[in-house]
Amino acid sequence: MTMRRLIWLIVLSFSFAFVVTAAAGPVVAVVACAGVLIYALAEARGDAARRAGAAEAEAAKAEAAAAEAEAKAADAVIAEAEAVIAAARLRLLGGAGS
Repeated sequence: MTMRRLIWLIVLSFSFAFVVTAAAGPVVAVVACAGVLIYALAEARGDAARRAGAAEAEAAKAEAAAAEAEAKAADAVIAEAEAVIAAARLRLLGGAGS
């Protein structure tokens, strides 16, 4: 956070220098523009880092949801297999009793 304030202070000082000494020459204008560009790049990097963090969190949520769905599908397969086994036992016991 202090880095952002420092960059903002630099940008403001360059802007002030540009406005006050605009007649001093193109060097001051170039330096002021460079300060503005540096600040814009720093903001863009910060935004990209925040977006990357949000994307990672979203990917982790999606992965957890996929794992949960896979576990539910496995439970369904197990339940179906148990039903088949129970039906087979019933047929065997029913056939033995006749």
